[in-house]
Amino acid sequence: MASAADFDAPLQKQGLPPAYRYEAAVHQAQEALPGSLDAVEAFRCGLPALFEPCRVDANRDGFAAMVTSQPESFGLTAGASAEQVRAVIVRGLAADSDLAFQLLPAGEEPQAADGALLFPPEQGETVAEHWIWCVHAPAFFPGPAWLLVPRHGTEPPYAYGYL
Repeated sequence: MASAADFDAPLQKQGLPPAYRYEAAVHQAQEALPGSLDAVEAFRCGLPALFEPCRVDANRDGFAAMVTSQPESFGLTAGASAEQVRAVIVRGLAADSDLAFQLLPAGEEPQAADGALLFPPEQGETVAEHWIWCVHAPAFFPGPAWLLVPRHGTEPPYAYGYL
C-alpha cells in the first residue's frame, strides 16, 4: 500500500512542497474500485493538469484560468507563456501554508479526517469513474479545486475549480 511519501515525491518533482494528506482507509477503498491506474500513478500523471486550462472545458475556472484572466495581478503580461503561467502557479501554491492535496472519499458528503467538508466536483464527476483529489490552497485560490484522472487512463487528466 502506498504512503504519503509516495504522493509527496511527485509534488516535489513539480516544485511543490510535500502537502499530501494521506488517509489509509480512503486509499484502500478506492484502490479496490475498477481501473487501470493505481492512485500513485494517477496522481503523478495528473499533476501537470494543475498548470493548464481545463482540458474538458477551457472556460472552467482553475489555476491557469485565474492567472491568465488577470495576468497583471501576477506580474505577467497578456501574452504570458505557458511556462510563465506555470511558474506563477507553482509559486502561489508553494507559498500557501495551508496547501493540501487529499483524495476525495466516496460518499454523499465527503469529509476530511479532521471533519472538514470536502466539496465534490461541481460538474458531477464521481469517485467510481475518476481518481479525484481536492486541492486546498485558500491563500492562492479561494474556492475548491479538483484534480481529476479518469480511472481507466483512456482520457487525459484535467483540473478545475470554483471561484
